[in-house]
Amino acid sequence: MRLNNIHLTLMLASALFITACSTPQKPAEESSTAATETEVSVDDQSATTTGIGSEGSGSTDLEGGQSGDEVTSIPRVVYFEYDSSSLSQEVQSIIAAHAAILSQNQGWNIVLEGHADERGTREYNLALGQERAQAVADLLQVYKINLNRIQLVSYGEEEPAVLESNEEAWAKNRRVEILY
Repeated sequence: MRLNNIHLTLMLASALFITACSTPQKPAEESSTAATETEVSVDDQSATTTGIGSEGSGSTDLEGGQSGDEVTSIPRVVYFEYDSSSLSQEVQSIIAAHAAILSQNQGWNIVLEGHADERGTREYNLALGQERAQAVADLLQVYKINLNRIQLVSYGEEEPAVLESNEEAWAKNRRVEILY
């Protein structure tokens, strides 16, 4: 029981750290970002939260007292170094924040989509995308997120975020997308 309290405290501290380090958003009239909406399904009920750059309050309460802004403010994409599935400290903090959200919303499942850049064979990149998704899943399990709530998918190089062939584009394609 004491170990669970320590893990919960670490998760909450990580989530607070991520929130505190985020950049404040510009008011809606100054932002050039268009309004977006994200639907989040909670036990057969839908709650719509307002995304970045919109004029709505975006403070819909979700299961466990989590507000929609807190959920959408956590990055949903984590990036990796070339030919690696190792998690940087920054990525570990992001995963800890997602684990805190999932701990408070037991009915939610998560899909981890692993991706790679275009270098390497198709088979190698599929395996690397799987390794990256598995690395994220392994860290979520450390935070007591049950494996049956996690689905892993590897797209390898098949669904690039950026279609160019240069170092900057490749860096954006080496990623895991985190979907609720």
